[in-house]
Amino acid sequence: MSTHHGWSGRPALRVAVQLPAAARAGVVLCPPLGQEGVIAYRTLRLLADRLEARGVASVRYDPSGRGDSAPDDDPDAQVRSAQRAAALLRSTGVDHVAFVGLASAAPIAAAAAAATDGLVLWDPPASGRAWLRKQRALATITIGATRVVDGLESLVGIDVDPAEATALGALIFQPRTGPTVALVRPGSSAPRALGPVPTTEVTGSAELLDGTSMVARIPGSAVDTVVAWIDAWGPIVAVPTVPPTLDEVLDVDARTSERIVRIGPERLFAVETVASGQHEDAPVVVLHNGAAEHHVGATDYQVALARTLARDGARVVRVDRRGTGESSDVYEDERSPMFAQEWIDDQQAVVDALAVASERLVLVGMCAGAWLAGRSADTAPRMVVEISPNDYRRNTAAVGAYADALRAIDEPSRLRLVLRRWYNAAVPKWVRDRVARRDRVGGVVGHVRPLVEHGTDVVLIASPVDVEVFDRLGGQRALRRWSSRGRTGRVDLVRVPEGDHSLFSPLMRQAVLSEVRSRVASTFPVHA
Repeated sequence: MSTHHGWSGRPALRVAVQLPAAARAGVVLCPPLGQEGVIAYRTLRLLADRLEARGVASVRYDPSGRGDSAPDDDPDAQVRSAQRAAALLRSTGVDHVAFVGLASAAPIAAAAAAATDGLVLWDPPASGRAWLRKQRALATITIGATRVVDGLESLVGIDVDPAEATALGALIFQPRTGPTVALVRPGSSAPRALGPVPTTEVTGSAELLDGTSMVARIPGSAVDTVVAWIDAWGPIVAVPTVPPTLDEVLDVDARTSERIVRIGPERLFAVETVASGQHEDAPVVVLHNGAAEHHVGATDYQVALARTLARDGARVVRVDRRGTGESSDVYEDERSPMFAQEWIDDQQAVVDALAVASERLVLVGMCAGAWLAGRSADTAPRMVVEISPNDYRRNTAAVGAYADALRAIDEPSRLRLVLRRWYNAAVPKWVRDRVARRDRVGGVVGHVRPLVEHGTDVVLIASPVDVEVFDRLGGQRALRRWSSRGRTGRVDLVRVPEGDHSLFSPLMRQAVLSEVRSRVASTFPVHA
């Protein structure tokens, strides 16, 4: 595939433009908001690949103020970014443009599309207001009363100030007379405000969007339905295209900049953040996201952390491992390498490519990324920071095995349901609790021992649910043994009483940013 990566415009959008040498049309793939966008990232990449195979160009983008794009506090940035992405496509020679809006991106796509543009609304909410109301209810359940801090409102995977909340809530569908299709879940209907638009039922939206990223499935048949509609809508004749004009470097501010890099034999996608006048002994910080998620995840905390650390003088790399974000090819039936050897190999490839002395290396990871950062004893980094750690396994899993196990619990077969009912009725609760504790693989001591014995300091930043796992799996023994630095490294536990595992809570993210920043500054006092 011929994908052009870079930044475009002011405030800059981080874009990925897939451009055949000659294109029949172009499609703007509007990203869903918050955690929906994280979960759907690979699906939109597969859609772009299949469109290119049909001679259709596409652009995927992070709206300004979100993800890897430039900072922007304009409350209308979502719609404006979609329109600017369309203008970028047209600058390549594409005449006919369609917008695809999945889930929360559907009202944005509809607002950005002109009457003559094509429009695909996939699993659309009734309106921006309806989406916002649902997200507020979900955030209240997930995060609790602390989801609003200093006027900034945390939804699930996205923070909005009052002006942006108002702008999103004001998005409504208008009657469409131009080429439009609504793809809805079986038994559902299109938003009535659209008028009598063609509607097609597709399967797989729930399996993609309604669970966690760890068990999300790419709905290949729905992707093909989108491609078929675009294929029928677009002109037959392709016109020659020219590469888009993109910036290779994003100037975040007066002294901080970012660039896209490809790392190792797998050509892993990463963003490197540096500051001008960087000290020659500056630390190098590698950021791993959680689960099988694109590197911006969890309300873009990684972006904020990377840019903050760079302003402090560090060199920071946030990376997509295989099977996440922009790294590795996308397949409809792809299986996540969570806890697999492939991810350990990816981490080693990143460390090798950075070619930094171990005493200047810091590995920071969240959830599954925390486990991965902890599997770096042979590299002997100066410090490992594990955010929301809850798995301390020493043996790797086969590719896809972890997700399969979760799906077996979330989507049990009829036989499994019968056995589960028998088990819960026949086995005493204290026995079931003991088995459940035993099933949580690994132990804290075995996890951190190779690190501290190689001289690595290990910092664990944990919410109450993760502290409970830490204590149950021998964490206090690890603290008693390695709580002070001697000839080995040390282990510290940072408790965040009002935090949450997924970092949806603003208090958890604030604690993570503050703790990582202060640990790097105190460990490398000469770099600033």
